[in-house]
Amino acid sequence: MNPLTRITRLAVLLAALGLILFQTAPLSAALYEEEVSTGEYLYLKGMVRSVSAADKTLTIEQMKGPRVTIRVNPDTEFEGVRKIEDLQARQVIKVWYRPQQDGNIGLKILRLPDMGC
Repeated sequence: MNPLTRITRLAVLLAALGLILFQTAPLSAALYEEEVSTGEYLYLKGMVRSVSAADKTLTIEQMKGPRVTIRVNPDTEFEGVRKIEDLQARQVIKVWYRPQQDGNIGLKILRLPDMGC
């Protein structure tokens, strides 16, 4: 095998590897981007209006837009709290969720720190 063939094969291999990495890197980095709704999930920021630990739901009031009820399941990720029972009315949260036939399924719930004086 001559050196030119080796270099050509190596270049093709590196180009293919680059294309694979180029496509997968943004997907992992885009997981739950701040303030972005995608085809995979929707995003909202608002204030907790009510929490029902028994029903595993919470209702969020947005600054602009309708109230949204989110269902929590065992796969829901929490940050700033450990479980739905730790959330209280009037706390500001960010939520990434997926709309489905039986309601909005929470993917990630992030409780923002209280901004007090």
